Amino acid sequence: MTKNNCLLLISSKTGRFIFIFAIIVVYLLTTVSKTAFSENNTNQYLLAKIELFSEKDTVVSIFNEDFESGNLSGWKQTDDWEVSTSEKIAGDFSLKHLSKPISGNSSLFHNVSADLNLVDLEWAFTFKNGKWDPSSSNRFLFYLTVDTILTDLINGYAVGVNISGSSDLLNLWRIRKGKADSLIVQTDMDWNASNLATINVKRTSRGKWTLSYLKSGDANPKSFSGTDRSRFSFTNIGITFKYTATRSGQLWIDDVFVNQLPAELFVQNITLVNSHSVLLIFNKPISPASILSENFTLTDENNRNISVIQAKMLAGSDNSIEVSFGKTNGVELRLSISGISDLSGKIMIPESRAFSYSFSPEVGSILINEILFNPFPGGVDFVELVNVSEVPVPVHRFKLASRNDTLALKQIYPVSAEERYLYPGQFLVCTKDSDIVAAQYFTSDPETFCQMKSFPSFSDDAGTVVLLNDSLEVLDEFSYSAKMHSLFLADENGVSLERISLEKATSDRNNWASAVASVGFATPGLPNSQTASETEIQDEITPEPKVFSPNGDGYNDELKIKFKLSKPGFMANVRIFDIAGRQVKFLLKNQSLAKEGSWLWDGKSESGQKLGIGVYIILVEVFDQEGQVKRFKKTCTLTDRLD
Repeated sequence: MTKNNCLLLISSKTGRFIFIFAIIVVYLLTTVSKTAFSENNTNQYLLAKIELFSEKDTVVSIFNEDFESGNLSGWKQTDDWEVSTSEKIAGDFSLKHLSKPISGNSSLFHNVSADLNLVDLEWAFTFKNGKWDPSSSNRFLFYLTVDTILTDLINGYAVGVNISGSSDLLNLWRIRKGKADSLIVQTDMDWNASNLATINVKRTSRGKWTLSYLKSGDANPKSFSGTDRSRFSFTNIGITFKYTATRSGQLWIDDVFVNQLPAELFVQNITLVNSHSVLLIFNKPISPASILSENFTLTDENNRNISVIQAKMLAGSDNSIEVSFGKTNGVELRLSISGISDLSGKIMIPESRAFSYSFSPEVGSILINEILFNPFPGGVDFVELVNVSEVPVPVHRFKLASRNDTLALKQIYPVSAEERYLYPGQFLVCTKDSDIVAAQYFTSDPETFCQMKSFPSFSDDAGTVVLLNDSLEVLDEFSYSAKMHSLFLADENGVSLERISLEKATSDRNNWASAVASVGFATPGLPNSQTASETEIQDEITPEPKVFSPNGDGYNDELKIKFKLSKPGFMANVRIFDIAGRQVKFLLKNQSLAKEGSWLWDGKSESGQKLGIGVYIILVEVFDQEGQVKRFKKTCTLTDRLD
C-alpha cells in the first residue's frame, strides 16, 4: 500500500471538512518531505500549528512518525524493534519487529500527552502482519493513550486484534490495570494472514469514539463507533506484540500520527448541592463574563418553570458554575444551558441536562408518626412516616427494621422496591397488606400506602420500630409499649399509637397517645387525631347555633357542640338537662377525644322522643388519666318542634 492509499481513509466519510483538510495537509507535507525536504524542514512543518479558516478551530499535530529518519530516536524499550527496509509498508523505512528465537512480548512507547477534557483527538497508523493468523498466542495492539509504560499497570485505550485473547476482529478496548476491561468499538474486520490496513481513530472530549479501517485492496474505508467517557492520564502511545518464535519478526508499523483539535465547551458533570443550588462542571475554563442567570432555564418533570435566582463562578475554580434556584416540589428537574463561552470566546452548543431532585434521607428529615402493633383480628400492623423536611426524599432508599433482645437490628427490609418519592408534609403508610388497612380504617388517599414485600414483626406488648437509610444509618427510632395506651381503653386491639408533636422527640413517651374513637382508633395516611400544636390555646366548648329547630326543613336542624382543648388525650361525658334540672339525654359516655372536634344532638331524648320547645343545659365533663378534670356548662334553645 502507498502513502497516497493511506490518505483515502482520512479523506472519507463525514468528518468535519475543516478537520479533514488539515489532516490532508499534514499527510501531504509528510509525503513530500520523504522525497524533497530535509529532516529539519519536515519537523518545521509537522510541529507547527495548522491555522484553519477560524483561529478558534486549530488542528495541532502533536505527534508524527514515518520512520524515514532511519532510527528510533525518542522511542522507549526498543530492543526488540528496528527501523527496516525489509518488506516496508511505505517510503524507505518502516518499523519492524526483530526476529527472536523464543516466544515473548515486545512493547515500545513514545511520549505523547494531551488533556482529554480539552481536546478532540485523532490517531492514524498502519499495521501489517506476515503469513500468520492472529490468536491468543500471536496478537498485537496499538495503545492510543496510556498513563504508564509498565504494561501490567496500564490504564488507557488500545486498538488491536485479540486484545482480550478471544477475537480476531479489529476492536477498540478500554484497558484497566493492564487488562482488557471494556469493549468500546467492535468492527467487522477479521484480521487474517498477510493483512495490511490503515487504522484511524477519533475521540471527542465527550467520549464519542470512531474507529475506521482501510484494508489493502479496498476502495473505501469502513467506520464503527461507540461511547466511553472514562478519563485516564495520557502520557504515552505505544505498541505491543505477543508472539511465538515462528511469528516473531513478522509485524510492521508505519505512518503514526496524533492530531488534536480544541474541544467544544460542554457540561461534563452536574451535581445537586442542596435544596436550592446545583453545580455545573464544564470540560474546560469558562469566560466569567458569559455567566448570566438568563443563560439558564430550570423546569420540573411537569414542565413547570422554576425561578433561577443566580448563577456564579464557584470560588477557586475556572470551570464550575453554581446555579441557585427557588422552591420546587419536583423530583426530576431539567436545566437548559446556553450562551456560556470558553476563554477564547467560543460559545457552547446549547444543551439540556436532567438531574434527580432528591436527597439521601438525613436524620430528622423523616419521622415515625404512627404505629399499629396490635391490629384487629384479621388485621395487619402498619407504620406511618411523615416527611418534615423541605425537599422530596426517595422512599426506595428507606428500610424498616426492629431490634432483638440485645438491641441489635433484625428484619431489615426495604420499604419500596420501586423508585418513589415522599414530598414535604406527606404521609407514607408502610404495611404488608394495604387493602386490609384501608378496609378497617378511614382513609382518603390510597396513594399514601406503600405495601412492602416483607414487613418486620412487631410484638403486641413492646418493641422497637427503626427507620434506616440505605447505608443503615438510623433516621428515627421508636420504642413502644402497650402500657403507653390510654388507661380508659377497654380493648387495645386495633388502636394505634399516634405521635402528638412533630417538634418533640420521638423517644419522649409523653409524645404518644392512643388514637381516639371518633376517628376509628387509627388515622393511616391522615393527620393524627392526637396532633398537638406548640401554640397554647384556651379550652373551648361552643354550641352552634344557640337556637336550633329540629323540624326537618334543612335549616339548623341539629345542634353542633364544638370543642377545642389544650391537649389531646382527654375522655369526655356529655349530658343534656332541661330547665328543671332533669337529665333528658346522655349524649356521650367515656369517649376518647382528639384535640378538637364536635358532637351532634338532634333534639331527641334518651328514648328517642322529640323534646319540647325550651332552654336546655349542656354539661360537658372532660378528664385525663392523670386525674385532671374540667367541666363546662352551656345553654341552647330548642324551638319550632315538629309535631
